[in-house]
Amino acid sequence: MRYHAAVEQSSGDEAAVVLRILDAGGQPEEALLARVLRRPSCPGEVVERLAGCRWLTRSNLLLLLVVRHPRCPRHLALAALPRLGWHDLLEVARDVRTSPAVRRQSEAKLTERLVSLTAGERIALARVAPRGVIAALLGSRDPRCIEALLDNPRFTEADALRLPGSNGNPACVLVLLRHAVWGRRPGVATAIVQRGAVPVGIALGILPALPLADLRGVAASDAAPAVLRAAARTLAAARKRPQTG
Repeated sequence: MRYHAAVEQSSGDEAAVVLRILDAGGQPEEALLARVLRRPSCPGEVVERLAGCRWLTRSNLLLLLVVRHPRCPRHLALAALPRLGWHDLLEVARDVRTSPAVRRQSEAKLTERLVSLTAGERIALARVAPRGVIAALLGSRDPRCIEALLDNPRFTEADALRLPGSNGNPACVLVLLRHAVWGRRPGVATAIVQRGAVPVGIALGILPALPLADLRGVAASDAAPAVLRAAARTLAAARKRPQTG
């Protein structure tokens, strides 16, 4: 039996209306149910009742709203996540009301979906990706994706330091080096040189700007090309010599 919201709403609060319909074995209209689920004040009882309704799985919108509710049963949330699109998974991962366990699982599903996303979708995701997905995006070989990731407000200096070792495309590392914020961090420049992550000619140009301790680190790095290690040793030795005149 399907009820019409316009008739039932006259009897009181919409959440109570939904519960009466469910108690009667009916199916509330999607628009009414969506309004109730979107409200921060939506009672947990509504979600718990919906968890037993088989027809719930026919609507991705309702599934998304139920999963984002803090009282959503964990078994229902974990079963629903694979049915959601990547935009919906992103909403779940970023919703502070959603339980931490469900947010983490949503991030894991998003990470799994990366290989199936188009280049444009990965770039869009990189701009707003939650912390649990950023690590997977560090290895993207698309410079446009890395450029978007560097402007993500959740991206940190620790991520910038990991990127040269996680990304095998020198063009992506150059995007990091040229970034207005992260490219100016001495530690980031040092990590790039130590990893041999950019062409030698560019790395040689970076060396003179590094602090003495970082030059010594490059000189001792097994990952850096021999020519860089030699240049770093020469520069470090020159810094140690006393100034005359």
